[in-house]
Amino acid sequence: MSGRMMVTEAWDITVSDESQVHGAAAAASAAGLAGGLDAKGAATCELLATELATNLVRHAVGGHLLIHVAGPGAVQLLAVDRGPGIADVASSMIDGYTTGPPSLGAGLGACRRGAAQFDLYTQIGRGTVVLVRVGPSAAEPSGPTQVGGVITPHPDESAVGDGFGLAWEGDRMTVAVVDGLGHGVEAAEARRAALELLEQQPALDTAGLLREIDVGLRVTRGAAAAIAQIDGWSRQLSFAGMGNVTGRLFRPGADQMLVSRPGILGANHGVGVAARPRLHRVVAADWAAPASLILHTDGITSRWNAGDYPGADRHHPAVLAALIWRDALRGNDDATVVVVRTSPENSVR
Repeated sequence: MSGRMMVTEAWDITVSDESQVHGAAAAASAAGLAGGLDAKGAATCELLATELATNLVRHAVGGHLLIHVAGPGAVQLLAVDRGPGIADVASSMIDGYTTGPPSLGAGLGACRRGAAQFDLYTQIGRGTVVLVRVGPSAAEPSGPTQVGGVITPHPDESAVGDGFGLAWEGDRMTVAVVDGLGHGVEAAEARRAALELLEQQPALDTAGLLREIDVGLRVTRGAAAAIAQIDGWSRQLSFAGMGNVTGRLFRPGADQMLVSRPGILGANHGVGVAARPRLHRVVAADWAAPASLILHTDGITSRWNAGDYPGADRHHPAVLAALIWRDALRGNDDATVVVVRTSPENSVR
């Protein structure tokens, strides 16, 4: 199997009153067009965003609608809140069900029917995450490894300085998380240049790819990045990083920090013959079920605990990424969380 997916365009819409529902719908429609969906697909994004945002206004606290283009032909929407939680998830799927003022009428049931993928995670007293993915490429094929994530821009910027990319080559998957230095347009340019190198040279190993990015970013302001490769045949993970991108590997009885070198990719390089690639340390670890890898940029603090979300391993990995984003967001920078894990036997949702 081979393929590429780069996630670089994103919206974070705060939803606390009815006036913000229209903005959420407009952002979802824009994401649909940016993701190459046809008019019907973009309209579906808009309708589902309207429903999710309306639910946030009427039933939630601290609601956000996180939207990103999840590769060509796919858009992801995540409704994230700190509300009371949903006591009866099965009933909430019934058209017209509501615990408060009337909603649009179809509620979460319509979201589940209209989405290529749907998931819901809730904790009483802590809040809920609802995931919908729309588009012809949004229903991910089953495989040994699942990946999901969220990215959001700096609160004062529309261009996103963070991003992540995936590349599959046979039994090997490469995951890269990039944080362009600073924020805004120039940070986005550095992020774009780094992920383009992943697209162009996915066959390189982690250290080789990081060296290419290091040299390739010398004409930009630079970036932090971490790259993980998972070899499904040998069941091995390799990791290399530079800058403030954090990696944590979870396996039964073990929680391992994956340490990046300090520094900035693209910095301290000359041009032409003066450009000398640096050596990058590679961390190796076993990768066998059950295992999960969580990567995040420094827009997310380290003050999160995967144990705070019981049962999240039975849901789409983007759900756990959204929970960590909700509870550990700094709020003054671009932010990315990516979750990679071995595929569990998922329950019917």
